Amino acid sequence: MSYETNTDLDSSPASSAQDSLFGRLVDALNGLGSIVIALVMVLMCLDVFMRNAFNRPIDGVAEMVAASIIVIVFLQLPATLRHGRMSSADFYLGPLLSKRPIAGKFLRCLLSLAGIIACSLIAYATWPLFTRAWNNSEFFGVEGLFTFPTWPMRLVVFCGATLAAVQYMLLTLQDWREARKESMHD
Repeated sequence: MSYETNTDLDSSPASSAQDSLFGRLVDALNGLGSIVIALVMVLMCLDVFMRNAFNRPIDGVAEMVAASIIVIVFLQLPATLRHGRMSSADFYLGPLLSKRPIAGKFLRCLLSLAGIIACSLIAYATWPLFTRAWNNSEFFGVEGLFTFPTWPMRLVVFCGATLAAVQYMLLTLQDWREARKESMHD
């Protein structure tokens, strides 16, 4: 599962490793994120319609949209990494991989290690927030008008960050193996 082969949308997965349980889970969460996007679009359009047609906006739309953005990001982050679609400094890394593939893969390995650390820190910091939200029945919104529990959003952030850290780890191992293999042939 290399970065280059993952961006080829027309070809099927080259190995059963790409069609692993982890890969299917990550892709399912990505699909769920797309469904959330569609629901948010419908909700916003319905709110605009209700506001203009009946002067009756839907309560809590702003809060739901704000929370859903966070949910969407963390539902789709692991799949973005898995399929090589994360924004990167390709103007530097691309030529380096072409001219010095071993050095480029080692650099990409180091960048993935930074991703592991960042996502692990997010997961670590989110877990206490999730448990507090669960134990204290924390809610988001305006009391008496519109509220919803915060724990589902916190759980999605924790799971998404954890899965992204695992995906970064898989990419790190892949680049490490490929760079070592190429360095042994040179």
